[in-house]
Amino acid sequence: NLDQRFIPEKLFNYSDKKIAIIGGGPAGLSCAYYLSCKGYTVTVFEKEAQPGGMLMMGIPSYRLEKDVLMAEIDVLKQMGVEIRTGVEVGVDVTIPQLKEQGYEGFFLAIGAQGGRKLNIEGEDHVDVMAGVDFLKKVNLGENIQTPGKVIVIGGGNVAIDVARTAVRSGANEVSMYCLESLEEMPAQKEEIAEATEEKIQIENGWGPKRIVIENNKLVGVEFIRCVSVFNQDGKFDPKYDEQNCILVPADKVLLSVGQSIQWGNLLEGIDIEIRPNKAVVADPFTLQTKEATIFAGGDVVTGPKFAIDAIAAGKEGADSLHRAVQEGQDLRLGRNRRIFQTLEKDNVDFEGYDRFPRTKVTRESSKEN
Repeated sequence: NLDQRFIPEKLFNYSDKKIAIIGGGPAGLSCAYYLSCKGYTVTVFEKEAQPGGMLMMGIPSYRLEKDVLMAEIDVLKQMGVEIRTGVEVGVDVTIPQLKEQGYEGFFLAIGAQGGRKLNIEGEDHVDVMAGVDFLKKVNLGENIQTPGKVIVIGGGNVAIDVARTAVRSGANEVSMYCLESLEEMPAQKEEIAEATEEKIQIENGWGPKRIVIENNKLVGVEFIRCVSVFNQDGKFDPKYDEQNCILVPADKVLLSVGQSIQWGNLLEGIDIEIRPNKAVVADPFTLQTKEATIFAGGDVVTGPKFAIDAIAAGKEGADSLHRAVQEGQDLRLGRNRRIFQTLEKDNVDFEGYDRFPRTKVTRESSKEN
C-alpha cells in the first residue's frame, strides 16, 4: 500500500533540469532515486517490458520476490520518476535526439545482459541456451520447461541460480560442470551447499570440448579433464589432459560462463571510449566518461559484480550528475574518496576478547518456491 510507504520529500526544486538514465536495473534505478530526492526531472529508458534489470530478469524469485521489487519501483514512480519501458536507446530514440529534447545529463547503466559463448562446436543448437537468457525467460513468466537431463556449464553464483531454476522447471537431473576445483569455484560456499541440497551434481575439473549433435538432435557434451585453471601469476590460463575425455548425455545445455555487454546502436552519435571487453571507460571516482555530460556505472563499467555495487554506483552517479548540471560545481571537491588503510595490528594484544566466528545463517529449506 503506497499510503503506508515512506516517500522522501524533495530537497530542492530542480524540475527544470532533465536527466536521462539509460537502463532500468539496480544502477539506473538507484541513480534515479537519488536524483529524484534532489528534485530533478528524471526519465528512465528501459528496453525490456519491465524495469528492474538483473534484479527482475536474473535473480530467481526464490531469492528475491518480484512483488517486493515492484513495490520499490512503485515508490520511484510515486516520486515522479518516469520509467519508459520497451524503449531501446539507439533504436527508438538516440542520445543526440534526447539532447535536443532538453536532457542535460545522462547516466549509462545498461548492465551486462548478454551471455558469453564458448566458441565450440554445437553451441548454436536450439537446445543450447545462455543461462542469463534462460533466467530472463523464466522470470518474465514464459513457461520454459527443461525435462530430462540438464547440464549447466559454469561454476559461479549465476550458474548455480541457473541450475536451481532448471530443477524448478521440471528437470529430472541437473549437473554442473566447471573447470575449477571445489575450492577454486567462484560460487559462494553457501550457494554450493544449497545446490547440493537440491541434488544438483557438481562435477569439478572438466572443460567442454564440443557439444555433440546427431541428426539435428542434442546428444550430450564432450568434456576434457582440466588439470590447472590458473598459471603461476594467478591468471586464467586453463591446461587440459586431452587424453582424459568423457561424453555426458544431455537433453538441454545451459551456458553460464560469464556475461557480455550489448550496446546495439546506443553509442551512435556520441564520443565515449569502450574497452576491448565492451565496458565503458569512466573515471573511477566521478564516473564521468569522455563526454562531460555522460556518466556511467554498474556492470557496464566494471563487468558483472554484485547488485549492491551497481546500487552504490547509481548513488555516486547521481551525486556527479547533480554537480555536473549545476553551474560552478566541482565533480571532486569535498567527496568521500573512501580511501581506507588497514591499522597496524601486530602490536595489539587481543587476549580477553572473544574469538567467536561469525554466526552462520540457518535455513529451513532451499526447495521452496
